[in-house]
Amino acid sequence: MIRAVLDTNIFISSVFWKGNPYEAVKRGIEGEYRIVVSPEILDEVAERLRNKFQFSEEGIQELVDIVLTYSHIVEPTSKFDAVRDKKDNKILECAFDGKANCVVTGDPDLLILKEFGEIKIVTAREFLEKII
Repeated sequence: MIRAVLDTNIFISSVFWKGNPYEAVKRGIEGEYRIVVSPEILDEVAERLRNKFQFSEEGIQELVDIVLTYSHIVEPTSKFDAVRDKKDNKILECAFDGKANCVVTGDPDLLILKEFGEIKIVTAREFLEKII
């Protein structure tokens, strides 16, 4: 089964819009592939929803609970310095330690890499069209 790390921007987009990010999250929850996530990624999703979008704590907890229920949780131990924006390294660390096949993101700093070792870095559209 395909294993994919979804970047924070994919989770956030899936909450507000019904496009490719929403479809990618939905298909992971439905079991078409395995979502791989770390506590650090979930913390960033919660922080963004809280501070940028004034989401309620109840709404944030509901989203986190859904992701936790339908994902493989990884506590990364690897440390990398591969991305221009250093805070994005947590995505690669989760993908590497979680043995993911790909990272799904809209972040240009990650997308420019195209691959990280054997891990493909793709947009939500590419993921839906070519991966699953």
